[in-house]
Amino acid sequence: MSRQAPRLFNLASRQLVQRRTATTSTAEAKTQAQEAASKAQEAAKNAGNKLVQKLTGFAEPIIYYSRVGFEFARSVATHQKLAVPDVASATQGLTNFYQTFTNGAWKKVTVRQAGQILGEGVKIGGFFLVGEMIGKGSVIGYQIPGTERHEDH
Repeated sequence: MSRQAPRLFNLASRQLVQRRTATTSTAEAKTQAQEAASKAQEAAKNAGNKLVQKLTGFAEPIIYYSRVGFEFARSVATHQKLAVPDVASATQGLTNFYQTFTNGAWKKVTVRQAGQILGEGVKIGGFFLVGEMIGKGSVIGYQIPGTERHEDH
């Protein structure tokens, strides 16, 4: 055997070993990737099921309270003799509102009209405040954790 032959043999055997370990590690990596993908799919499926269960639990109260709100709004609309405005009257109203400010007609408002406008503003503000009280859960201030003790103030 010449000096060149052992080198070629060693080189060929090294390449063969590298190819075998490469295919083995590639196969193992492929298997591990498949296992990880299946675990991720299972976790996503479980999370999706939990989300569906939570949303299904919310569906009944949402439907109930939307029906209650609709019935309340319908009874108020019936009592106040309200009707859904058409697009033409809404457009005309907005045009009149804009023209009132552009031509100076707002300066000619009577005391009675000002009182009516003020009354409507008080109604709107009152409903806003009642909504805030309901949202806060109390009449005075928000419930802030850690502020139950007032000795320090």
